[in-house]
Amino acid sequence: MTDVETLPTPARIRAVALDLFARQGYEGTTLAQIAAAVGIRKPSLYNHIDSKQALFLALVDTVENTFFTVHDASLSAHVDEGIEKRLRALVQDLSGFIFTAAQGAFYKRCLLFPPEPLAAEIRAINARSEARIDADLRTLFEQGVREQCWRDLDERTFVDAFYCLMDGLYSERFIYSRAEYERRLGSAWRVFWVGISG
Repeated sequence: MTDVETLPTPARIRAVALDLFARQGYEGTTLAQIAAAVGIRKPSLYNHIDSKQALFLALVDTVENTFFTVHDASLSAHVDEGIEKRLRALVQDLSGFIFTAAQGAFYKRCLLFPPEPLAAEIRAINARSEARIDADLRTLFEQGVREQCWRDLDERTFVDAFYCLMDGLYSERFIYSRAEYERRLGSAWRVFWVGISG
């Protein structure tokens, strides 16, 4: 038995749906496919979910929460370290999140290709998440100011550069092996740090 097979039915539905949505997208995944993979009949799904849309949005919420668990834990674990180490740890820890099989792919797909029927809700979720990340990046930028790390770097440029680094790394994750990704992460980090620290 796999781990998923030992879960209670509601948790099995979420795990299976996350995997299918991550691989096939919202439009390419049917409730019949989810039910079959769980091992129940399609009408039985409605004992556990309201709709495909509600299930997808619940998974968006779950994955966002997991992302912020990693994000917040990284910032807390390295709170007493210098800005270079804190930033490097955050990039590394968020890279670990994106490599969690279904969650990483689901997260990236939601950001790039939100399903049309849910696009407004997902954009609103993303906007709230980005505002929260922005606030944390502002704190990191201010730490760098106190440590006199930045030369001719304003906060908006710092935040933009961080997002571009992470977006690029998230795309690399779907192209290369973990070992190759780690090598590229090391190279990208060195260029990023030199660029922002002057």
